[in-house]
Formats: sequence, structure tokens, C-alpha cells
Amino acid sequence: MIGLLNFLRDHDHLLEMFLENRDPYATQPMPQWVVEAVRPHLGRQDRIRAVASGRIVGANRGVWVITDRELLVVESGIKPRVRHLPLNSVELCSNLKGKYGQTLRVEGLGQRHSLIGAAPSTAALTQEAIAHGRPMEVVRPATAPTEAELQDARYLVADLSVRAQPAAHLSAEAVAA
Repeated sequence: MIGLLNFLRDHDHLLEMFLENRDPYATQPMPQWVVEAVRPHLGRQDRIRAVASGRIVGANRGVWVITDRELLVVESGIKPRVRHLPLNSVELCSNLKGKYGQTLRVEGLGQRHSLIGAAPSTAALTQEAIAHGRPMEVVRPATAPTEAELQDARYLVADLSVRAQPAAHLSAEAVAA
């Protein structure tokens, strides 16, 4: 019953994703539920490096947030759930063109996480943030996003950073002044 209600709630989004092979939310700023779900999991010194939204395999709509130390997998629902995966434990990170947009996959600590329907620009930034300076197997897409698309993806990261960690940004501005 709950699955049917979720389908009816999200059916426009799902139809667009299945018929047009793109996620309409993949390049939009993160909704407030993501900000509220992520905020308690961020330390004062944590810095958000990348963010990608799409569909979590085996769940519903979701978001991956990459910080300096870990991958936060945020799953939508009545009470959003956040899973943690330390970046130094990731053994494989792949970013491949899928049927509904980019498909991101990571493996580590015996866990496997996948996100489908991500925008190419946010997927590229996310993969780079996960793999940066770490020894792991990396599978990259055949084509890279344009600089303009990457700039839009960086804007999404900055937007989430300011909304999820306003005190950190205020203190950084005070130090700079």
C-alpha cells in the first residue's frame, strides 16, 4: 500500500524519468528535507565536496553528499534515513551512462550503494570527490560534462553547503574579514 502511495505521489517524476531518460530533479537545488537530514551528520569542520541526486536503488528518491571524510547516502521517506560510508574504505567507484541518466556505484566495507538518474555534471563531480587521492578502482564515463555544466554542479554544492552549515560559512567570513 505504501509503495502505491509513493508511486502516486512521485508519478510525474517517474514518468519523466522513464519516458525522457532524465531525472527532472537532478540539476535543481536540494530540497529542504535533504538539508534537514544532512545537517546533524555534518561536523563543524566538515566540508561538502559534491552532491548528486537521483534514485537510490532499492529505495526511493535520494541524494549522495560527499564530505572530506565520508559519503552520506540520504534516502527520502517519511523520516529520511542517512547512511555513512567512510571514503577511505571505498574500493570501487564507477560513473557510467545508464538508461535513466548517469549511474553512480560505490563498494566498500562489504556495502554496495547505487544512485541512478544523476546528472552527468553532478556525477562527475561526485566521482572526483570520492576518488580524490585515494587508491581505488575508478570507472569513468566515455564523455565528460562541459565546463558550464560543471559550474552548475558546483553551484549546487555551494547552495547545500550554505544551507546545511550556515554557522561554518559565517565563521569563515569573519576570519577572512
